Amino acid sequence: MKMIFKIARMELQKMFYSPIAWLVLIIFAVQSGLTFMGLVKTFVINAELGYDTPELTTQIFSSSFGLFSQIQRNIYLYLPLLTMGLLSREFSSGSIKLLYSAPISNKHVVLGKFLSMMAFGFLMIFILLLQSFYGFYAIKDYDFSLVATGLLGLYLLICTYSAIGLFMSSLTSYQVAAAMGTFAGFFVLEKIGNMWQGVELVRDITYWLSIGGRTNTFIKGLICSEDVLYFTLVSVLFISFTIFRLKGIREKSPRYISFARYVGAFVIVALMGYVSTIPFLMKYHDSTRCKDNTLTPNSQEIISKLKGEIKITTYVNVFGSNIWAGLPHSINRDLDRYKQYQRFKPGIKMKYKYYYDLPVQEDLLRNHNARFVGMTAEEALSKICKTYRINENWFKPGNDYLNEIDLKSELNRFVRKIETENGKTAYLRTYDDMTRFPFESQKTAAFKKLVMELPLVGFVTGHEERDINNFGSRGYLRLAKEKTFRYSLINNGFDFTACALSQPVDKDIDILVIAEPKKSFSAQELNNLDNYIDRGGNLVVACDVNRQDAMNPLVERFGVRFLPGQVVEHNKGYEMDMVTAVTTKKGRKLAYQLKNIKDKRVVMMPGTVAVSYEEKNGFEYIPVLVSDTVKNIAQIDSLGSWNELETTNFIDEVPKYNPEKGETLGALTTTLALTRKVGEKDQKIMILGDADCLSNSELLRRRNGFSAANTSGWMYGMFFWLSDGEVPIDVRRPAHPDNEIYTKEGQLTFLNALYKIIIPVLFALLFLLIWLRRKGR
Repeated sequence: MKMIFKIARMELQKMFYSPIAWLVLIIFAVQSGLTFMGLVKTFVINAELGYDTPELTTQIFSSSFGLFSQIQRNIYLYLPLLTMGLLSREFSSGSIKLLYSAPISNKHVVLGKFLSMMAFGFLMIFILLLQSFYGFYAIKDYDFSLVATGLLGLYLLICTYSAIGLFMSSLTSYQVAAAMGTFAGFFVLEKIGNMWQGVELVRDITYWLSIGGRTNTFIKGLICSEDVLYFTLVSVLFISFTIFRLKGIREKSPRYISFARYVGAFVIVALMGYVSTIPFLMKYHDSTRCKDNTLTPNSQEIISKLKGEIKITTYVNVFGSNIWAGLPHSINRDLDRYKQYQRFKPGIKMKYKYYYDLPVQEDLLRNHNARFVGMTAEEALSKICKTYRINENWFKPGNDYLNEIDLKSELNRFVRKIETENGKTAYLRTYDDMTRFPFESQKTAAFKKLVMELPLVGFVTGHEERDINNFGSRGYLRLAKEKTFRYSLINNGFDFTACALSQPVDKDIDILVIAEPKKSFSAQELNNLDNYIDRGGNLVVACDVNRQDAMNPLVERFGVRFLPGQVVEHNKGYEMDMVTAVTTKKGRKLAYQLKNIKDKRVVMMPGTVAVSYEEKNGFEYIPVLVSDTVKNIAQIDSLGSWNELETTNFIDEVPKYNPEKGETLGALTTTLALTRKVGEKDQKIMILGDADCLSNSELLRRRNGFSAANTSGWMYGMFFWLSDGEVPIDVRRPAHPDNEIYTKEGQLTFLNALYKIIIPVLFALLFLLIWLRRKGR
């Protein structure tokens, strides 16, 4: 060890007696200072202007545009300038012969020079550490553990780059050639993860060898044993290669022996790398304060209940829009989507099966026919496979999998089937939005279906109610069963069924939905409904304009009544029958999703009736959604809401509040919650004055001036409450407290000077001091 340290000290002296090492440090300090202060200035100005500054530690240091990410993208430019002369300089000057004649081994030489680069790498990290210290006095509740993990990742990257550069330097006596070879080595390791991914036997090896994205894991605050071992093993591999290179020169070994050494070292490292990726052996540490890289506690609890083997089979349609995600060259990246789950349930088996079948959705089918005019499915398959250069024999007709899955019911799309040993199944789909793939809430909901019975929602039919099979603007397809819609009930753990009240309500139904029937119910139907309510069943009753007569008999037993007319309110740019409802204080306590439905974040209710009530039957009554109120009666012509009894044409007429006609001034209740204890069960009932707020059109529609909360706020919150918090899955994380920056705009001048000028100048002065001292000697 003494000899290794001695060589390292001598190498550092050589580095710092030359201007290159100092120039690298000075330029690195200037570049990191410019980047860092650019980020700090942005958030200081935002704070001065009154904007929110959430997650400052992440935003400044760890985001995709943060300091560490930008340094990672550029750090490869610096190291070849230092490593290119580590050994090539010894070859060109002839000093390598002195090393050979000294009583030291090849290992001493290589490790000593590598140790010197580790020390230099620490100086680069020290510069970043100086910038990181800023957070302690300038950021509220600074998350230094996240920053420290990012610094560790960058240091490991520098060490690995140094090992590659050291080996390249041993291959030639020309320093420029060594630098170019180092750049080439970096490029190969960056891109090798995309090579031979279609070949099953080698794709895991090349994917593991890829350095791309390894440091990102650390920057995001997650220390994974696989990544730590990757940097260690790759560094060891190139250090070993360098030792073999010197050994081959020194001993003049036969080529086949030298080749065997290189291959042997590579095989051993690749084998150890493969072992490090086995889920059972992988260890993790999430250093972020809020455990952002870890499944939420609810998800962890559900995964812990999974027993036995879990298999996920992905069915990929060659005619589908997401084929790219399931092809062999993308499999390893696709597996990463379930790494968080593998962490808590090691050994989840992932299989991929390929098929071809025409799209079921009309727009996709038209598009397919337009692209492959006059071609059979087989001919279109051949053309796609030839274009993508994939094996046509991988793909079978969709019907070949009928004994496993009904692909047509899944719209012949990219779909995953999750299976347990005891035969339970659940499905994960892709969605027609920007993200496409399931979030944690959808994934965990699917796993939860495997370990427990989740709520069954019954939609009442027989009276021209809103139809869960209707894809028109007024239908409820998107709410209940549209498989391409991320927020539909079917994609969030609920099962559903249609039911008629002419028969007793099935005992398995947990939530009954009656949405705007146009005809009155018979006495028998009302009796069956009463029996369901008496046994404690949860219920949703959604009325609409002009449906009060048919629907009041359904709610009268609760002391509830839908008022005549409809609610109107003033909303700039919209007809007055467009009601923008917000939650009440008590309503916000029902479900966490309802807490932020206030101010401009509203539930859009186009044409709603008011709900009145008198308390009875032991229920607790909670107004949940209300229309606008007005504090000053003089403002009634521009603010507030009331129950309009006269106007019905809101396009050509402007309603006026007329108390003489019995019109009631708001805020008016548009949604009412009832709850009571029935045996051991908390019965929950939600009564809405508007059925449109859950319709296909309103769950996606946007309107200028308002932020509609009909989907992830209102719909999610209502069914979360009705299901006793079972689904949709609660995947909330603690709020990040580092949301305040103490630096003021006037202090930026000093900080700019410190990080952009003073620190680089100190390195420059230190260089001049050493250079003058050396010159004096």
